[in-house]
Amino acid sequence: MKRFVIFMLVGPAAGYMVFSLLQLLSGKGGGWEALALGLPFAYLFAVLPSLVMWSWDSLLFNRTRIWPRIATSAVVGYAASIAMLMMWAAVQVPLRYALTFGIAGAVQAAVSSWLASDGREEKHI
Repeated sequence: MKRFVIFMLVGPAAGYMVFSLLQLLSGKGGGWEALALGLPFAYLFAVLPSLVMWSWDSLLFNRTRIWPRIATSAVVGYAASIAMLMMWAAVQVPLRYALTFGIAGAVQAAVSSWLASDGREEKHI
């Protein structure tokens, strides 16, 4: 249950912070009001990708060591975020923007996987 809560509550917040940082660095930041108003939407749109990331990480929890699990979770998070963007975007999204958007999902998955591990090495098969 703890893993699920981490992936559903902490993960979207981490992904949104990365997304906001990328927006600010590209000169598209809208101030603190835009950041505060965007956070609920980050949770709304991160539900399905977070479920995919949680499922993948849970599948690998007792089968791999911590760092390979974090790395593969980041790859799955990257792909899930891009897939979510492509499915839910109202207009066609340029490839460059979609690939950059995937970074937020990768960081979200990596941070969630790392926090859910309790900092201990799990046994692997």
